[in-house]
Amino acid sequence: MPSYSNRPSMRSPFETQVHFLTELARAGVDALRRLSELNLQLARQLNDDAINATRALVSCNDPFQLAALAARAAEPAIDHLRSYQRQRGDVLSGARPDLARGAGAPQVLSRPGAGSAAGPDSQQAPHHQPE
Repeated sequence: MPSYSNRPSMRSPFETQVHFLTELARAGVDALRRLSELNLQLARQLNDDAINATRALVSCNDPFQLAALAARAAEPAIDHLRSYQRQRGDVLSGARPDLARGAGAPQVLSRPGAGSAAGPDSQQAPHHQPE
């Protein structure tokens, strides 16, 4: 069975598809890298917040003040979670335009009449005729 990439009529669409899939993979890996960095940053911040809250609670001498102290100690963690959610949304929404840019070229070729005046089916018809 001959390779489609060696046929002149299929070379351009095949290269376009390979380019699209390569860009899609790059955008996906980049988004995952940014999300991983963001998750690691959040884990470090929450760990630090938990250590600071524990230290504050252990050093408290008045048991009636523990609830107020715990509420104050939770504020940095809540702020970090809000910041994390905002940054995660920015990363995920930033991945969409990257994918849309990469998807632009194949969509042009997949529309009827975009490849030639006769349409994309005219290029594939000779390959499917019985011999």
